Amino acid sequence: MKVGEGESVVALRDEIRSVRGEIIDILARIDDIQLQQLPQIRAEYALKIGCWEQALLEAELAGRRARRRLALAQAQANRGEKPQMDAIESQLDAELAEWTTNAEQARLAYEHALAYLTGSRTMSKAEAGELKRVYRILVKRLHPDAHGGGDEEYAALFLLAQAAYKAGDVDALRSLEVATRHLEPEGDDLDDADDLALLGQELELARIEEGVMRERLRELEDGEEMRLGRLLADPEWLAARTTELRLAVEGWERVKRDCDERLRELREGFDGR
Repeated sequence: MKVGEGESVVALRDEIRSVRGEIIDILARIDDIQLQQLPQIRAEYALKIGCWEQALLEAELAGRRARRRLALAQAQANRGEKPQMDAIESQLDAELAEWTTNAEQARLAYEHALAYLTGSRTMSKAEAGELKRVYRILVKRLHPDAHGGGDEEYAALFLLAQAAYKAGDVDALRSLEVATRHLEPEGDDLDDADDLALLGQELELARIEEGVMRERLRELEDGEEMRLGRLLADPEWLAARTTELRLAVEGWERVKRDCDERLRELREGFDGR
């Protein structure tokens, strides 16, 4: 190998390693968004906005049920029949089954988010930094995208790392980092590579992969949930949204009260004949 070629080989190796390092950083940032930031945003949304959305869904369900109940009772009364409330309630159960299911799902989602918040703890800046540092080591060592995705042992261990990272468990990550040190290769596949053409191809592939990963990261950062997280930090938006939902809840509560009162009058009038 000529001197000039040797320098070119070293430069290519260094550049490939640099690009691979960027890929590892991007993968770690992607997981940080998916495992840490998004769950926190969802939980905060449930705490600040989701409670009102759930209240609105419950109030709308109750209002729609009251309005439909009154309509069915009025129809029976118009035919000269005494409203059969048990039959009406059974019909309402069937007609509003989807609304009831949606309300139950919203309630469960709210409770799940609240459980996440109450079960999580606030980390210090130092702890958060250590969490990211150790996790990056494990990403480089175990991430399927860094190892072709075909090794089951690596995949299983990386799932454990992700679970610990999501939980913010620094001690578990440290333990896993120690337990997997034997998987850390000595050197890399570039140590003995000296074919300029092959190294150039490897660099091009690494750059393509980096571009794909950067696009994935950009999509996450610009996604709806991350934008929602920024809105949750805006007191004016938060106040306007909660006011909007509160007024909507009050509107459906009025519908229910009015319909319940009219139904009561209808039944009393019918009984007084």
